[in-house]
Amino acid sequence: MLNLSSGGGNGNFIRFSPQANAWTNSQGEEIQLKKVIFDVDNVQTGWLLLGVGVRDWQPDAAVGRKGAQPTPEHKRGFNVSFYNKQLGTCEWSSNGVGPNMGLEQLYVKCMEERKALPLNESLVPVCEYKGSKLEKIGKGTTRIPQFDVVDWIARPAGMDAGGGDEVAAPAPAPATAPVAKTVAQRAVEENDDEMF
Repeated sequence: MLNLSSGGGNGNFIRFSPQANAWTNSQGEEIQLKKVIFDVDNVQTGWLLLGVGVRDWQPDAAVGRKGAQPTPEHKRGFNVSFYNKQLGTCEWSSNGVGPNMGLEQLYVKCMEERKALPLNESLVPVCEYKGSKLEKIGKGTTRIPQFDVVDWIARPAGMDAGGGDEVAAPAPAPATAPVAKTVAQRAVEENDDEMF
């Protein structure tokens, strides 16, 4: 779907290292990625060249529409945005096999779930990082980041304002009977409110 197989961002970014099985931020510090909003509407695919002091990003004209490979060193990659109040709006990009596979799986999940949502164009997915899966690829191994889509919410205003605290108007509640919530469920929801 995203056509990520091989054949300019902002200053706030995160990276996933399959070798270290760890996420780091733009300061090089290891972070614990938890719940983030995935900007599924602004996913970019393309050709990415990464090297020491080199980053050349050549986006596709449209998501998954593979253009000509600029050089043999460029690999298929992506550029996406995640958001929560702790991270602000941050960019995740990669041209690694494991991250490409993880992003592809997350994107497909989100697009499938979105089809079943009322007002599907106005909501964004809340995704939870669930660790990584070790997988043999060719003669080597990689780690594939695993995400669950845990909720769909109105796009927070802070996501577009560079990490502010305001939140867009809440999404309309589904037309179902109210259900009593456990203390644990309320605690999780309150924690989510603090994250977005």
